[in-house]
Amino acid sequence: MRKLSAANDEALLDVRLENGRTAREELKALRRLAKLLDSRFEVLGIKFGADALVGLIPVAGDAVTFVTGTAALYTSLRMKLPWHVHSRIFLNLITDAGIGAVPIAGDLFDFFFRSHKRNFDLVEQQVLKRAAKQMKIPAS
Repeated sequence: MRKLSAANDEALLDVRLENGRTAREELKALRRLAKLLDSRFEVLGIKFGADALVGLIPVAGDAVTFVTGTAALYTSLRMKLPWHVHSRIFLNLITDAGIGAVPIAGDLFDFFFRSHKRNFDLVEQQVLKRAAKQMKIPAS
């Protein structure tokens, strides 16, 4: 996998992609959603998000966060990212919803798995790769 420096990442965020939007614009809403769902709150040094809280509602909570989490999949599909990215996002969502639906153990799992952050990172990595390619920055 490719790792770029923070300075390069910042420059890449302002690259206008082939769809006319900047990488920053593509990622902004998804980043906010991932933070809300996975790490918006903190108690005793443990970060958690709405996913863990809503997941406390049996079955319906995990269904709601699954549907909300499909925003990353939608972004990935809309941007025509590689199929393996779609697959990983879907697998993360299924894992989160499936294990999260198990009483008690699933609720604990929801506090630590952070599927939405993982999915954001997958999309971000591909968007930055695409921006680097447009700027003709060689792959490392």
